[in-house]
Amino acid sequence: MLKVTIFREGRKHREVATEKKRIVLGREAGCDIVLDDKTVSRHHARIDVGEDSVTVTDLGSSNGTYVNRERIQSHTLAPNDGITVGGFGLTVRGHKSLGGYSSGAIEFQRPGAGSGSREPEQKTPSGTAIITAMDARRIGRGDDIREGEIDRAGMMKRLSVLYELGENLYGRLAVDEIADTFLDVLFEVFPRADRALMMLEDKQTRKLMPLAARQKGTEEQDVTVSRTVVDTVLEEKQAVICGDTGADSRFSDSASLQDLRITSIMCVPLLVSDRVLGMVEVDSRQGGIGFRDDDLRLLAGLTAQVGIALENSRLYKEVESSRRLAAIGQTVSGVAHCVKNVLNGMDGGLFIARRGLEAKDNRKIAKGWDMLERNSSFLKGLVLDMLDYSKDRPPEYVPTSLDDLFAEIMAFVEGRAAEAGILLSLDIDKSISPVPLDPTRMKRALLNLVANSVEATPEGGKVTVSVATVDSARYCVTIADTGKGIPEDMMDTIFEPFVSTKGSKGTGLGLPVMKKIVEEHGGRVELDSKVGEGTTFKITLPMKAAS
Repeated sequence: MLKVTIFREGRKHREVATEKKRIVLGREAGCDIVLDDKTVSRHHARIDVGEDSVTVTDLGSSNGTYVNRERIQSHTLAPNDGITVGGFGLTVRGHKSLGGYSSGAIEFQRPGAGSGSREPEQKTPSGTAIITAMDARRIGRGDDIREGEIDRAGMMKRLSVLYELGENLYGRLAVDEIADTFLDVLFEVFPRADRALMMLEDKQTRKLMPLAARQKGTEEQDVTVSRTVVDTVLEEKQAVICGDTGADSRFSDSASLQDLRITSIMCVPLLVSDRVLGMVEVDSRQGGIGFRDDDLRLLAGLTAQVGIALENSRLYKEVESSRRLAAIGQTVSGVAHCVKNVLNGMDGGLFIARRGLEAKDNRKIAKGWDMLERNSSFLKGLVLDMLDYSKDRPPEYVPTSLDDLFAEIMAFVEGRAAEAGILLSLDIDKSISPVPLDPTRMKRALLNLVANSVEATPEGGKVTVSVATVDSARYCVTIADTGKGIPEDMMDTIFEPFVSTKGSKGTGLGLPVMKKIVEEHGGRVELDSKVGEGTTFKITLPMKAAS
């Protein structure tokens, strides 16, 4: 009498004894052994009992029939062979050709048999091959595949998945985004997976810290991993696969795995240039055929891609940190330089004022007071420029008359221009209606430009300010001078903070702040300058408020 033992999720499900010579396995009720699961075809496989042998044959099933983890069309069973049909494992005994079979062994998920892996299998005390370990550093180099055993279709699928993951990771620098993208791909590639974990090793404590974890269903579970697997993966840099945790004595005492009902595990180290960053684990609660060696190779290849992405993220952060420190250093240096000049001017004013008080000389007192007032105003302007440049401030729009705005601006610079013998002219298109502007900030921006033009223009020169319509949606403010111009080597950096053509007289923030205010209004700044001929700024602004 033939005895067929059926396992599900690593546990004995039931046993069937039969004297039939032909036994049909399938989901349909009329089969000799009914296996009620959607992974099983209606007529999945057949066991034929002969005088000298027992043969299992696949009946064109959707998911295939496996013996010792190898897909078969027809196979003559040997002692200790394990059959996998969908989500079920089966063992057969009771025939003279199957003598010596140990009823306590469960081998239908044996990952090592016929896999082509060159690494020696690790054996449980009972002799059952459960874990296959591969050197993660060799996977993907081709030396783990024997000649004549290349699955070209499988390799093409693997390459396609690797390419897809590379595309999805391209440009991602946030670690959380990298991890989420990776887990999405894992569940798509390994449909039998119930849980995926990604863990990084803390550099100080050397402990594994969960980076991302996901599982099927909505029930939350603690992140639990097997210490046995972790030690093998991290210390030996091995990629491991365990087909049946329930049958492996090394996992029998793991209450966490038993509670989670995990039956099959893949785990690979997260490596970058032979340096371990952490590990990735994919596990399943489903019985029957678990993960295969090809799955392990694919997971190792995908994890290598993620390791590169994480390393790129780390390097980017280091570069950004260096840039940030450099920018902070440049900012502090620029501010310190400006403040130092202001303090020197204030010290000079205080010295003159003190001498005037001692001598009761009102003229000296007035001169010292004037120096204090000018340097205090300069310092106030520096602080306002820094605040304007460092914060994003949406314009507070008010319908503004350009005639009135430029009348105020020109009033500020007329006296200085007259003293220097500079011709100042203003030409505004009268057809332009009041436009939406933040008048306070735009006035500062444009006044800065006009004042710079006056300062840069020699005696007898000319500064022209004009406002004209570009089209129905835009108007242009042009400020042109006949001054000394901007050197060509400064044209690319003139709008960067603390770059100034005025030496110690300027803060180097005027033009960057002006450009920022214009752009916040939805405008654009264009510059044209030639040394010895002058400079022209063109500011194009929208007729309507920028959203």
